[in-house]
Amino acid sequence: MASFSKSQKVVGVNEGGYQNDPRDSGNYYQGKLIGTNWGISAPVLATYLGRTITKSDMVNLSLSTAEKIFKINYWLRNNFDKLKNQSLATLIYDGAVNHGTNGMRMLIERALKVVKRPMSYYQVFTTKGIKHLNGISQKRLFDAVKKARLDKYRSSKQTHYINSWVSRVNRINYYSGNSFSEIWKYTAMMVIGFTLILISIL
Repeated sequence: MASFSKSQKVVGVNEGGYQNDPRDSGNYYQGKLIGTNWGISAPVLATYLGRTITKSDMVNLSLSTAEKIFKINYWLRNNFDKLKNQSLATLIYDGAVNHGTNGMRMLIERALKVVKRPMSYYQVFTTKGIKHLNGISQKRLFDAVKKARLDKYRSSKQTHYINSWVSRVNRINYYSGNSFSEIWKYTAMMVIGFTLILISIL
């Protein structure tokens, strides 16, 4: 099953530290420019702390607290720990952080139609939904989800963010994560190589 710490290493690089770009709606809370830190938006931090927040709260948000919020609000709440492929889990988790959970649900629904394994928007992050995702070709689903995310970015009117958004997604690449399979392939290649050497000698 997928590891939060492995996926968070990627998301952490993508999100960086504090920023307060006034063009980003996620930087506002109750009409005030609060900013984001480690990818945590002002509304998300306010909900986590259970109170009205200030710019100082956001600036002083520690990485460890941010990671707790990510793990509780995104990773565990959406059952990403039950996804079997690490790279697919990272792509989906990163999308939930960047597009929002509801936005990512819609993109998964779109991707599932592409791979002809449709499922309702409301079900995709339930235990049943995750089991459904695990039963699909992981590479095929990864490619469909990645395309859905890229298409979403490229259709955005916020053109000043598109290059960084596209780069963000393109940093996440697919790998099987099946160590036995990879070892078998490597062993087979070695056997073939030695066989060819023996044949050439004889």
